[in-house]
Amino acid sequence: AERTGLKVPVPNEPDPEPQAAIRQRLETWAPGLAALRSYRPADLPHDVAGGLAVAAVTVPVSIANAQLVGLPPEHGLYASVLPLVLYALLGTSRQLIVGTSAATAVMLASAIGALAVDDPSQHLAIAMMLTLLVGAMCLAASVLRLGAIADFLSRPIIVGFMNGVALSIVLSQLGPLFGIRLAAEGFFPRVFEFLASLPRTHLPTLAVGVTSLVALLAAGRFAPRLPAPLVAMLVAGVVVTAFALEGAGVGMIGAVPAGLPTLAVPSVPLQQMPMLLAEAAGLTLLSFSSTMLAARSFAERNRYDVDPDRELAALGATNVVAALSQGFTVTGSGLRMAVAEVAGARTQLAGLVAAAALVWVLLLFTGLLQYVPSVALSAILIGAGLSLLNWDDLRAIHRIE
Repeated sequence: AERTGLKVPVPNEPDPEPQAAIRQRLETWAPGLAALRSYRPADLPHDVAGGLAVAAVTVPVSIANAQLVGLPPEHGLYASVLPLVLYALLGTSRQLIVGTSAATAVMLASAIGALAVDDPSQHLAIAMMLTLLVGAMCLAASVLRLGAIADFLSRPIIVGFMNGVALSIVLSQLGPLFGIRLAAEGFFPRVFEFLASLPRTHLPTLAVGVTSLVALLAAGRFAPRLPAPLVAMLVAGVVVTAFALEGAGVGMIGAVPAGLPTLAVPSVPLQQMPMLLAEAAGLTLLSFSSTMLAARSFAERNRYDVDPDRELAALGATNVVAALSQGFTVTGSGLRMAVAEVAGARTQLAGLVAAAALVWVLLLFTGLLQYVPSVALSAILIGAGLSLLNWDDLRAIHRIE
């Protein structure tokens, strides 16, 4: 063999060429997993801190978004576990954190309302089916390499749409904030009904809500390292307990069942599918555009690239598992990314830490949530709506002649 120059295979020695092909395929389909294979131990303390901070924000925000959709609070938490794990493995962004958002939640609520379903148990099935359709559309768009559509999304349209969503979120929570029930549909009818109903304001509820909102805004402004939504929830709970306001009529979240979600496939009447497909298409565009906006903004700041087609695939997979685990639509979250960055997170491992912390919350700490006032969730949603308002861009667009 030495004289002829032929390579004699050594028994039981792995062939390097198939291994290289496997690694290349792994890096293509699971870039996050490939990055974790070369993880640096020095990043671990930073990622643990970032993941715990993300979990602290995710708990109140996910519960509030579930309330906005019209679902029990645990389904917001269910939507935040498996998607975090899957994106950490499949995503191309080192920092993106997926989760529920107020913008997609208000679109889900609108879709459920448009179907005029009277049975509350069907609300979850519709939300799950919409989320499953969003996942399927994202996966199909990834296969067709439609990620480039992110380069052609008109900034004025996105700004106008997001500001409209922000106003809808704020208006939807003014009734709960003031302790009054509003029944009108549509933006201006609801505004007029709210103004006419102000004499029926429940003052203890309004006091707790305003206190929560002030705590939320103050924490975000003066203590950015603290999870502001969690601060708002804790402050509201302390106020209600200290002044015995539950007896005065301030509503509480109530018992949240402990345990992890069981996997389930949603079932809806076939005649609803045309409308569900139309609603899912709008949700897909919103989810992908907001995800790419968040991912690219952080990638440009930290000098790395994201792949739009791979992001479509990751977003599709995360929505599929969100639906199957009895959750609802997830998208890239700029809020959670900012929280993770401020806390020091450096890699995708922060998302895995956050998912592990949420599992512990679901298993051991849901009992504490029954002491949280419902109006605190309204304050968190109003804060989310205000954060979506972009007056600077609106003024810039207004100046264009």
